[in-house]
Amino acid sequence: MSPLKKLGVFVLIVVLAVLVAGLYGIVHNQISYTIAPEYFTKFKFRQFGFVDTPLPDRVRASMVGFLASWWMGIPIGVLVGGAGFIHRGPRKMLRVSLWSVLVTVGFALLFGLCGLVYGYIQTSHIDVAEYRDWFIPDDVTDLRRFLCAGYMHNSSYLGGVLAILVAWAFHIFVRVRTKDAG
Repeated sequence: MSPLKKLGVFVLIVVLAVLVAGLYGIVHNQISYTIAPEYFTKFKFRQFGFVDTPLPDRVRASMVGFLASWWMGIPIGVLVGGAGFIHRGPRKMLRVSLWSVLVTVGFALLFGLCGLVYGYIQTSHIDVAEYRDWFIPDDVTDLRRFLCAGYMHNSSYLGGVLAILVAWAFHIFVRVRTKDAG
């Protein structure tokens, strides 16, 4: 009976991870929109087909955030939720897996903010040739802010991937620490 309950916990964690990843994207984009509205009005809204959508920019930024990040919840949910199988019992698996999803979100956000700081440092003097692989519209008026938002976005994706490793370590730490506690 316990393996079936654990499977149910696993499915629940995957579903929750998808929702949390989408919410993360919404919050993330509110932060990055504050930094560089042009990153959205001249890039992301075009990329996601929201140029002519009659909604406020912040609502569209939230929509882009959800659409750009919900899918990260699938690998995070599968890999972080899968690590939960090391715990004894479905309740322990659920509790630690929920915490590990929060650890993942916190790490990804921190990593994204570090990317923002790194971008701010990197753009103190801008050589446009260094960004030839980036999509930069010709009509950007505040290039530094635009690039900083790009650094933040790229770092958040990398942070999400690295956060899986952090979550695994969290699972292992809890499992080893509570080995005798059952």
